[in-house]
Order: sequence, then structure tokens, then C-alpha cells
Amino acid sequence: MLLKKIPVTVITGFLGAGKTTLVNHLLTHNTGANIGVIVNEFGEVGIDGELIVADEEAVIEIRNGCICCTVRTDLVAGVKVLLERSDIKLDRLIIETSGLADPAPVLQTFLADTDLLNRVELESVVTLVDAANFQRQIDDGIAREQIGFADLIVLNKIDLLNTDGIAPLERVLRAINPVATIIRTNNSEMAVDTLLGVHRFSLPNLLAIEPGILEDEHDHEHDNSITSCAVETSNALDPDCFNRWVNQLVQRQGQNIMRMKGVLNFHGEARQFYFHSVHMLLDAKPGRRWQSAEARQSRFVFIGRHLDSAGLQRGFLDCVHEISRRPVAQPVL
Repeated sequence: MLLKKIPVTVITGFLGAGKTTLVNHLLTHNTGANIGVIVNEFGEVGIDGELIVADEEAVIEIRNGCICCTVRTDLVAGVKVLLERSDIKLDRLIIETSGLADPAPVLQTFLADTDLLNRVELESVVTLVDAANFQRQIDDGIAREQIGFADLIVLNKIDLLNTDGIAPLERVLRAINPVATIIRTNNSEMAVDTLLGVHRFSLPNLLAIEPGILEDEHDHEHDNSITSCAVETSNALDPDCFNRWVNQLVQRQGQNIMRMKGVLNFHGEARQFYFHSVHMLLDAKPGRRWQSAEARQSRFVFIGRHLDSAGLQRGFLDCVHEISRRPVAQPVL
């Protein structure tokens, strides 16, 4: 008897496009399916995995590299770990790639591994596009690759764009990828059945874009000017000091700092705070309450070009609340 293959949705998109928000939306609004999630982080400190709302036993986080290159074997291993769990019967898988991942080698991984071919099937490749930052990202080769390989393009954050600017943006997307479906969203919100359960992936279409993908001929190199650095501290942060520092930082270095994200422990606050930024756009909101036995630790990641890692780490640690200062705050080396 043939086993039913588990459908896989690959979610890509450039830094800060709203991938984790979309994954959480799908997990929250799905109709009871058991969904396994693999999250890939570019930096050495994981943030996104902690923000996923799925049962933590069904989430695997792959850090410190892109699953399109240096940690592709980790992707295969992670998928197989989820498939082989006896306590969770998965109905589908979602792969959230790093914002710097080229989707072609990721797809190649699923098409080239015989064991995976017998157990899973690619259902769709979904690419989020940040409408607010599209113009400064469109010349990046990885951003264009992500758009080009998409079966479904989610044009996100359209509330931040003038109405008359949406159609020209979609024409650019259509010039890069003439066959993908395009939908418009705010905050990555859509009907779940628009995405999950709709088989859009086509191997003939993929081979038309990348004829050598099954022979491992895809030429992929990262932009070496893009790096990441991270910092952690168990000392509570002063919220006013942090707010001043981060706003001054984006005013001075917003063009080079492409992405910041973190889970923050503010002095006197019972809840975690989740911080995100894309270039000059900042967003912070309260998250879940800290548990009584939980170590309260702030973790923060910077991704960008020509980063002054030591200066960024020092600036963050200077936001520690005076009462909370203890000699335990350490940059992540």
C-alpha cells in the first residue's frame, strides 16, 4: 500500500518581509491539521523559532547559515526527525527559509533525496514581498531569485504603500515571474485555504527556470558583504534607554542595517517584548508573560552590510537598566 505523501510548503522572502508572521497566521487559523515547522536563521542566535506558535515539539530551528548552502544536510535531517517522531502524526510541513536563502537549492534538496521523494511532496513555494521596502531590495539578486521561483507571491504590507503604487509594483513582479499567482496582504493575513491545500508547484515550470537543478548545477553564492551579529544579556533593559538608542541607530545606520529582531526583557515588565525592524521601519509589541521559573534573557540580532559588530553589541548592552547591572552580559562571539 502506498503511503500518502506529506505536503511541504516552502516560505521564502527577503529580510523582514513577514515570513514568521505568515507562519504563525497559518498555524493559528488552520483547521486542526498537525503541522511541523522548520525555521532557518541566518545568524547564530535564534529568534524566529521562539516566536512560532506551534507546539515546540513540532518545531526545528536551524541556525548560523542558510539551508540553501552551508546547512542543507541539516534541512534533510530536520525533516526526517519530524517525520520519524512517533508521538506526532504530521499532516503537513512548512519550511521557513532565511531571508537570504536562494530557494533553488532548497527545492533541489527535496527533489534529489530519494527517501524524501517517497515521503513528502512539494505543494507550493510561497514568496513574501515587502511592499514598503521593495524598491530598495529589488536589485538584490537573492530577492529576485526568491520572486522568480515562487508559485505564489504574497505582496505584503500594502497598507504602507500608496494605492496608486501597487499596480506598478505588481508589473515589476510579473516581469520577473509571469506565471505565479499574486495576492495582496497586510500583516501577512490571508485565508488559510488560499495557501495550504492548493497544489501549485510544477516541476516543468521549475526546469524551465533552472534546467540544471536536478543535476546540482545551480550557481549560488551569498553576498559576502551581508553579515550578522548578535548579543545576549540576562540583565534587564531600560526601555527608555533602548528606545532612544535604537531610534538614533536607525537614523545613523538604517541604510546598512537591513534587519534587526529580538526578544527583550525590560525592567519592571512582566511580559516579553518582541522587536522587529526593516531598514528605517521599527516595530515592538508585547508578547507572552515570562514564566516564574524561566530565565529572563534578552536576545538581539543585527543583519546588514559592513556591520560594526563590537559597536552594535556595546550600544545594546549600554541599555541595561542601572539597577539590573551585573557582570554577566556578554556579546555573542
